[in-house]
Amino acid sequence: MLKLAGVVILYHPDVAKTLENMASYAHQLDKLYIIDNSEPACFAGTDAFAHLNVPIEYIATGVNEGISKRLNQAAHKAIQEGFHFLLTMDQDSCFETGAFKKFQTLVKDHLLLAEDMGQKIAQFGVNSDPKHIKISEKPLITNNLITSGTILHLSIFQRVGNFDENLFIDFVDVEYSLRANYLGYQNIIFPNVVMQHSLGFIKMGRSFKTFKKTPRILHAPIRVYYIVRNGWYLLFKVKQIHKEERSAILKNHMKLLKNDFLYNDELAKVYGYALLGTFHFLIDKMGKK
Repeated sequence: MLKLAGVVILYHPDVAKTLENMASYAHQLDKLYIIDNSEPACFAGTDAFAHLNVPIEYIATGVNEGISKRLNQAAHKAIQEGFHFLLTMDQDSCFETGAFKKFQTLVKDHLLLAEDMGQKIAQFGVNSDPKHIKISEKPLITNNLITSGTILHLSIFQRVGNFDENLFIDFVDVEYSLRANYLGYQNIIFPNVVMQHSLGFIKMGRSFKTFKKTPRILHAPIRVYYIVRNGWYLLFKVKQIHKEERSAILKNHMKLLKNDFLYNDELAKVYGYALLGTFHFLIDKMGKK
C-alpha cells in the first residue's frame, strides 16, 4: 500500500466513544489529522491520542469551518507531506476488528487490476449500510460514496479539484463523487467491508399506512437547513450532474427530509429552517449559515 494518511473531523463529540472509534483504524495509518470543529475545541493537545500509536496532527481553531473546507485542508496537507491516499472519517464511524486491514488489501489489489485495465479510480469506499447494500465479494461502481470510510486517491483529487466549500456540510460527498464521475473517474465500493456509521438520531414514528411504530432517522433543524439549501444547489447549480442523477438526488432529498417533516420534536424550527434554506439558495447565500 502506498503512503496513507487519515483525517477525522470532530464536532462536540462523545470523547470516549470517538477515541474508541479512532482506535479501530488509526494504527494502520502513516499519520492521522484530527481536525476539531468544536466551539470551543475539545482537546488541549495530543496527549489524549497517545494510545492510537500513530503520528497525530491535531488542528483546532475554536471555529466550526464545516466539512468541505476541513477535507480540503487535510488533503492538501497530505499531498504536501508526500502521502498518496487519504482516509476520510466521521467521528461516529468505526471498523470491526480486521476490517480496515482488509479494506487496505482490497484497495491495493484493485489498484493493480485497474492499472492493467486502464481504469481511473477517484476513491474507494466501504459498506456503511448492509441492510440495503448486499454483502458481496464483487466491488461495485457507484456515483456516490459517503465521506466516512472513503480512501481518496490524492493524485486524482488534484485533477478533480477541491470539495465544494459552498456546501459547508451535507451533500459534500455527493457533489465530489458526481464530479469525479463526470470527469471520467470511478468510485468503487467494497460491499464485503462493513463499517459502523451513525446517521442523525433515532426516534420511533408511527406509519400513516400501517399504524406500526418503526425507527426513524431524524436531524437537528439546522441540518434540515443545509440539506434543503444544498439539495437545491445540486439540482440547479452543479453542471456536472446529468438529468437522471438530478432525479435520484431529488428522491433521496425527499427521503432524507420526510421523517423530519412528520416526526421531528421541533417541527416549527424544521419548517422554518427548510424555508430559510430555500430562501438562502435563491439569493445565493452559501457556505456557513
